[in-house]
Parts: sequence; structure tokens; C-alpha cells
Amino acid sequence: MKKLLSALISGVVAFSSVSVLAGTAKEPDNSLWEKFLKYDLGITDYSSLSAEDKALCHFIFDTEQAAGDNIVCERARRILAGDDVGERVTLAQLENAYGLWDSYSYYRPSYGWQNYIQCVPDIVYLDANKYNELPMEYWLDDTGETYVIFVEKNEPATEKRFEVYDREDGLIQTIKAAAWDTEYKDMRCLEEDMERNGFIYKNGGWYYTKPDGTAVFAWSDHSGGESEEKITEPFVIESEINGCPVTAIEHGALAQTPFTEIVLPDPLEFIDRDVFADCQYLTKINFPEGLKYIGKWAFLGCNSLTDLTLDCPELVIADGAFYNLQSLKTAYINVNDIGERAVSYCESLESVTLGDSVENIGSKAFWSNILLTKIDLPSSVRTVGQGALVNFTSVTIPPTVEVLGSFPHKTPQELLSGLEPPPPIRPLTDDPIGVFGEECIVYGYRGTEAERYANEWGLEFQEIGTVAGDVNIDGKVNMADAVSLQRYLLGRYVPTGAYYGDLTGDGNVNVYDMIALKEELTK
Repeated sequence: MKKLLSALISGVVAFSSVSVLAGTAKEPDNSLWEKFLKYDLGITDYSSLSAEDKALCHFIFDTEQAAGDNIVCERARRILAGDDVGERVTLAQLENAYGLWDSYSYYRPSYGWQNYIQCVPDIVYLDANKYNELPMEYWLDDTGETYVIFVEKNEPATEKRFEVYDREDGLIQTIKAAAWDTEYKDMRCLEEDMERNGFIYKNGGWYYTKPDGTAVFAWSDHSGGESEEKITEPFVIESEINGCPVTAIEHGALAQTPFTEIVLPDPLEFIDRDVFADCQYLTKINFPEGLKYIGKWAFLGCNSLTDLTLDCPELVIADGAFYNLQSLKTAYINVNDIGERAVSYCESLESVTLGDSVENIGSKAFWSNILLTKIDLPSSVRTVGQGALVNFTSVTIPPTVEVLGSFPHKTPQELLSGLEPPPPIRPLTDDPIGVFGEECIVYGYRGTEAERYANEWGLEFQEIGTVAGDVNIDGKVNMADAVSLQRYLLGRYVPTGAYYGDLTGDGNVNVYDMIALKEELTK
């Protein structure tokens, strides 16, 4: 892998030109380009991208393909997705640093209680060959001339250190990481550690403030303990600490607590991974409207929750956030992004209502919910992942859905049991999993992704239909349809297709239909 890094550096730093991979790298299979854009990146209108975004797409495709699809261009993917990747790490920062970790973002835990340098890695190497081994991560320094590995990430039993390599993969510097003040890496384990490191105690909870003027909830008096008697008095997380709004909850901050109700503050934006894991008595919790992220396995083991109401239009739900909730029966989900396996293996779940903010439904999002056989997709939905609705007997697909069958993420899936790691994920070449079951009836409109997908997978397709001229399928024929038809005739992507633009009835959609539509609109 290191031999690839020297070839990647120039491309990672400057996306305007894609680097040429050498050495053991293979030539990218360009026949997979269209598949990569649509099912991996969710891009259906490539021609509308900026030059910079196009360069990012090519860099990600060429680099990951040339590496045998074993790596993820993490920083490039996040830039393309609009994530705030922050500044690059500098070598000077590594002196007397505890460690180097991924930054607090939509994708990884913050580890604010570990005092690690927060920085998004450029490259993540996925070939983990042992049970639950972490993927290897590489950071470029601020000059782009060297790259850094934090050894603890990949060899937990070894001495904590940073290794700095040049473009030819030569080890040019080793920087010893700072030692912990105590034997515990997690400073939340001891009250004296928390006080020494500036944590603030209030009403049964520990908080810390950040340089940006916000505060984070880190721990409670009952977190991570043995099983206790249930506490029926609501546990309230403070709205502000020392004048700083509480906008985040740390990794595992309320895990294994015996509360039956937890009250979240209005300023809250981020809930990290495992925050409420194994809260076996939790029956009631609110979700502030401005919430933006719920992390992986956040509610794993919360088997007393019977209903779920998420009315948070900007929210991203991470992989497995509401996984295997045994008592969950109903859910209202009005969020932006429902991640992979987000609400899966909930075997008592009977009803799910999706709000008009939902744009993406990840792979296996509602997998193995055996009682859930029907769901209505709002017109806001744009992509649906493989296996997301596989238990359903029928589904109505709005014409705005652009991608059915988007790939699962390339990161290794964590195991809940067993000794063998899962097979590597090769989205572009692996056999796909159907979005729906083999007996599912697909209701939709002609010329859209719904009909295309049903035909590809041999599913029964039932046309809903609309009138001729209603190109954008909104139930009306007006100038908006003329705009959509014009885009189609110019070769631009139109998510609703142009089937209903055939006003002349000759089986073709062409300039004569545009003339007919304009005549209709001027009557």
C-alpha cells in the first residue's frame, strides 16, 4: 500500500489534475465509470458538475480502481459530499500530541476526551485481515511532500508514535506520541482526571467546552456501569455550560445508563456513536429539530423503545443507529439521510412514515423488519440503496427517485458476533442485491427509474400514469414541463424521464413535441 501513496500525493493535494498511478497499480476499468457515478456517488447529471467536482470524481475513480478497490479516498469523497474537512495536519502539531484521529464529522467519533489531533485522513486502506481490525489510515501533511501514519490506529499493542514517510515511501522521521497522565486512555474513567482536564460537572453530568464556543456532554454519574435499578426521573442534558451551547454528545456518553427518559437540549446537533447503547430501560427521548447527526450503533440494545419520532430535516442517521430494537413498533422519520441498516432487524416494527425531507435511504436501511411490508416514499427521495426495502410486497416509487440500487459504503462492516471478518466490499464488481424482494410489485411512472429498475430485475411494474405533456409529473401541464422537455432535448438529465412529453403520439420525444407543448400552453 505504501508504494501507492507516493503516486497519490500530488492528486490528493491538487484535484485539478489526477495523478498517474505507477508501480503495482492497475489500469482503471473505464467501462465501470457510469456505474461508479450513479450507484456509488449518486451522480446522475455529471455534465452539470463544476470542473472541480468533475476532477474529484475522476480522482476518486482512478485512484480507487487502480488500487484494486482496496482504498477509499476519504478526504476527496467528503469534499465532494460537502463535508467540512477542516485543515490538514502539520508536522509541528505532532510534537507532544497524544495521537491523530479522524475529525469530528458526519463519519467518525470525535474522541474529544482523548485530546487527539482531529484531522480527516486522505486515504483509508480497507484490507483488514483480522477480526475487528481497524482500517489503515494515511494523512498528508500540510506541504504535500510527506504522509503520516499514526501507528496506534493500526498496531494497538505497539508504542504510540507517528511515522512520517517521503514520496518514495522512505521513513524519514518517527515522532513519539505524548503519554497519558494516567493508565486510562479514556479520561472519563476517573473524576480527578476529568477535573484536571477542565471538565465541568453539573446536575449529574460532565461537560467540556471547545475553542469554537460550544460545549459537549461527555459522561454521567451512571454511564458505563453495571446494571442498576431503573431511574424514572428524567435525565436532562444542560442546554449550555459556562455560556456555551451544548451542541454535541460524546461517544458512549450515556451507554448502559438506567434512565427511562432522557431530555436532549434544543441546541444539540451531534450525537456520537454508541451514545445510548444498552440503555435497556429507555422508553422516552426527544430529538431537537436542529439535530444533524446520530452516530453508529447509537441506540443498539435500547429494547424498551416502542415508538420513534424523528422530525429533524437536516439529520443524517449513521449505519445501524437504530439497529435491532426489539420492542419498536412505529416510527415517524423526517430526516435528510437514512444510513445503512439504520432501522434494521427491528422485528416488532409494523409501521414507518417518512417525511418530506428524506432524500437518501441507505443500503439495507429497513432490512429484516419482518412485519414491515409497506412504506410510502415521499417525492423528496432521490436514492434508495441495495436491499433497503427487500421485505416489501409493494412499493410506490415517486418519479423524482434517480437511483435505485445505490452501493453500500466501502468501509468494512463491524461484526456483532463470530470470528471471521466479512468478505471485502467491491461495489463495482460484486453481484448486486435487489432493492426489493422478488415478489414485490413496483408502482410508478413510465420512463422513470422505477420502470427501468423493475424491467432490469424482472419485477411486476404497474403504471400510475399522467396526462401527455406533464413531463415533470406533478399533475399539471405548464411552463415547468416545457423547461423539463427542453432540458431533455438538449441531452441533460431529467429525473422524471420524458415519456409523457410525447404529445404527438408518434412514440418519439423530439422537437415536434416541444412545438406541440408550446401551442398547448399558449391556448
